[in-house]
Order: sequence, then structure tokens, then C-alpha cells
Amino acid sequence: MDLLLQELRQLYPRPQPLAALGQQLRRQHTTERSIWLLQQLEMYWDALRLQAFRDPLPLHFEAQALQMGSRWPLAERRALELQARFPEQRLLEIGGGIGGDTLELGRLRRLRTVEQDDLRREVLRHNLEATGLTEVEVLGGDGLEQLENAQVLYADPARRNAKGRQWHDLQPDPSLLWKLDIPTCLKLSPGLDESMLPPDCDLDYVSHLGVCKEAVVWTPGSGRVRAFLHQPEDWLVAERREPPPVIALEVGMWVHEPDPAAIRAQAWMPEGGRRIDETLALLATPPGVHSPWSQVFEVLEIADADRKNLIRLQKHWDFQPLEIKKRGFDVEPEELRKKLPRGQAGGAGVLYLTRTQGRHRALICRRVPRSGLAAPLVVL
Repeated sequence: MDLLLQELRQLYPRPQPLAALGQQLRRQHTTERSIWLLQQLEMYWDALRLQAFRDPLPLHFEAQALQMGSRWPLAERRALELQARFPEQRLLEIGGGIGGDTLELGRLRRLRTVEQDDLRREVLRHNLEATGLTEVEVLGGDGLEQLENAQVLYADPARRNAKGRQWHDLQPDPSLLWKLDIPTCLKLSPGLDESMLPPDCDLDYVSHLGVCKEAVVWTPGSGRVRAFLHQPEDWLVAERREPPPVIALEVGMWVHEPDPAAIRAQAWMPEGGRRIDETLALLATPPGVHSPWSQVFEVLEIADADRKNLIRLQKHWDFQPLEIKKRGFDVEPEELRKKLPRGQAGGAGVLYLTRTQGRHRALICRRVPRSGLAAPLVVL
């Protein structure tokens, strides 16, 4: 069965119409087996898209665990940091899922992992065997009852339920783990309330593919807060620092919209940037300041943001396509778009509705291409 599944994945490495594939499989296999193969093939495509595993080809998946689990570049970074901080201590992972973190940890060190769900535990065992990590010990039951001899804990508490993401519904509860007086690494939601964290813990906000995916809390720590930005070959790191001063935005300046991890960590990137408003993370620099930490916009005009004036601005600049962005501004971009004239020949432009020095303003901009790269265009 595994050989057949891998052959299917190699034959169809990209999404295909499932109905036709299903008919083809049912000619040779039972309905039950065909359904399983199709489900595993479809989840393989998801795993590739999400960068969920280093090598997903031989692995089995469970749908919810695949969506919730770590992406392998993030799991690798965290495993390397765990190894650097706690190289000799006996590690216990609580909530192994289907192996998103376990496979990366197991490449570096011995560990025990606990998974309560029977199906996920079965998939986890298969994935460890398929990856050659047979020395990882997989346990069932409640991780809080498997603490014997554990010297370091890693956990990715389950945080999705019918009510959404809520701290008091996390399993296991982070506050219980922090009371155990055992060094911990917890992967939590980047929307966490920092006031609920242990004093002097270290906190990493981690961004992948333009999204701040996680907050990693380390105890014990020294109170350090950092932003991590994934790059194709490495990670960029920036430390939390004091907010830069607010300056008056002027035409010709470049406005930087920092990566979400930099915003969460209050890293205020790029360095040397100045805030355009004390309530926002948008930074202004002289023209020519490129940064991998930010999307960049050249300011062409600064104007009042009432509807009549926005119509005038679009008629004048004639942007097509027109990208509408907002920060600190109560407006729905797509509703506003319906009220603006459609441009014809002005090329791509950006209407950025935001605040500058306490005032709501409309910034007429063009995206600045990343150095050496074509400019991205995301119409919001």
C-alpha cells in the first residue's frame, strides 16, 4: 500500500481532479482503499504547499493535524535552538501529532513523545519508521502523567476548538507546565497576551511565507524578545527595541510596512526608520533604503482622505490595477473600490489609507520592488 501511495504521489506531484483519479483507482482497488489513497494524495499536495515536512513523500497524514502542525523550516529552527540550549537534558514532547516537530527533533537527539489521539499516534509511529527515526519512543495517554525523568519539555498545545483560540482552553495548559519547574519550550499563537507569560522568559515571534506563524516561549530565559524571518537559505533575526521617534511624512519618502513578526516583536525594522504615527508600526525612510523585513512604498502624494478627494485622486493618477491598503483606518477596501473610478493607463499604484501624526490621510504610492526582484502585487 505504501509503495502504491508513493507511486501515485510521484505520478501526480501537483493537484489533479479527484473524481477522475477516483474512478481510475476503483477499477483496481476496493472503494475503501481508493478513498484512503485519494485522501492521502490530496493531503500530500497540502503538505507540499504548506512546507509541512522536509520530505513528505513516504509519510501518512491526518487532516487536522496536518493543518495545525509546524512547518518544517520552523520546526528545524526550533529543534536546533532546543539542542543549543539543552544539549544533554532528557527531552519529553507533549502532543507529538503526526510528527511535524518530532521528525526534526529526532534528527538531532533522543526523545520521548506523547500523543493521546490513537489515530495520530499510529500515523506518528509510521512517519518515524518511514524516516528511519526508530529510536524515538512514542507513548500514549496524558503527557502530564509521563513526566518521569523528563528534564526539558516541548509542547505545541492544541488551540483550535468550537470557540476559537482561547488561552484557558489550551491542552496542555501552559500555566501548568510552567509551574513544574522544568525548562520548557512552548509553541503558542502569535496573538498571545505577553502579560500572561512567566517573568524573564524568552519570546520568539516567527514569520514564514509572509505570515507570523507562531510565538515560541522559552523558560528559563533572560527576558529577550526577538523576531525571526525565514529566508530561502537562512533566518533573519531582530531584537525588540525602543520605538523610534515620529517624524513628518513627506512626498518622496519611502514607507515601510514591516513583516508581521517584526511588528509583534516591536523590532521596528528597518533600523533607521522613523514612525509616521505613534499608534502604528509603519516606518518612513529616505528613498533608497531596502529591507528584507518590509514591503516598501514610494510616497507620491499625501492628501485628505474624504471620499470626494479620493475620487479626485484616482481620476488624476488613473491607477490600474489599484491596490488599496489600510492601517489605523476604519474602511473596507473592497467597498471603497466600488466607489472609485476605474483607472485606465496610470499603471499599478497603491492607495494607502492610514494615520500620520494623528491625522487620517491618504497616501498615493507605488510599490518599490525588492532589490533585484520584481514588485509583488496583492490587491487587498
